[in-house]
Amino acid sequence: MIRESLYFSFAGRRSTEFGIYNVNTEGGLLSEQIVAPRTINEVSVRNNPKPYFIDTTKEPKKISLNFSFLEEKMTDELENEIIRWLDVDFYQPLFFSENIDRVFYAMPVEGMDYIHNCIRQGYITLTMRCDSPFGYSHDITTPWYEIVKGKPTYKDTIEIENRGHHPFKPEIWIQKVGDGDITIHNLSNGLKKTKLTNLKDGEEVYIDCEHKIIESSLPNIWRYDDFNDEYLEIVYGKNLLKIDGQAKIKFKYRYIFS
Repeated sequence: MIRESLYFSFAGRRSTEFGIYNVNTEGGLLSEQIVAPRTINEVSVRNNPKPYFIDTTKEPKKISLNFSFLEEKMTDELENEIIRWLDVDFYQPLFFSENIDRVFYAMPVEGMDYIHNCIRQGYITLTMRCDSPFGYSHDITTPWYEIVKGKPTYKDTIEIENRGHHPFKPEIWIQKVGDGDITIHNLSNGLKKTKLTNLKDGEEVYIDCEHKIIESSLPNIWRYDDFNDEYLEIVYGKNLLKIDGQAKIKFKYRYIFS
């Protein structure tokens, strides 16, 4: 995916804007890491040759880039533009032309090297470090679903598909219709349910399931005490969500890839 790509996009700009393209400098077959390395955490006990397994820790991915100037030679002005583009201090979106739907959040580490022939022809090498072991899809936002009885579009079930490699936890927006509770049953994940009680008519609630954030539009109202502490998780494949209660609801999420 990465090595065969002609160009890449970083921080909202394509490499082709600078007249530079992704190139391979290795001979023979190319190597690409498709799963990030991991460390096994164990504890060894005296006189027991078998260590006790605790868990594993995945390391953030690193992506090596080589790009060359196929249309023009390096100039001082171009070099300064490239530095301003790539020399960032925070993770930025990175994706490649062969799969623009797989996004990494990365920044350069270990410096950048310009390898050339002394007449301004050559290529630049650098290593990007990602913020996690994973790549992601672009953000996906559903339309508003009206779970309101009497409405022509009323349905109390919603289908969300996970096409990634790992489960994800979405962001949820709820606009309550009438006082009462809202429960989201994931019929595809062990009947787990995400429930909020005592909501008010017209109240808007935002839930960030990944970061465990709940916000209400009502002043001085904290809904954590009205929450069952079960944040919605979407597993691989098609997830059928059944909604109890009346509200408008929408979701935002990203697929997660190894």
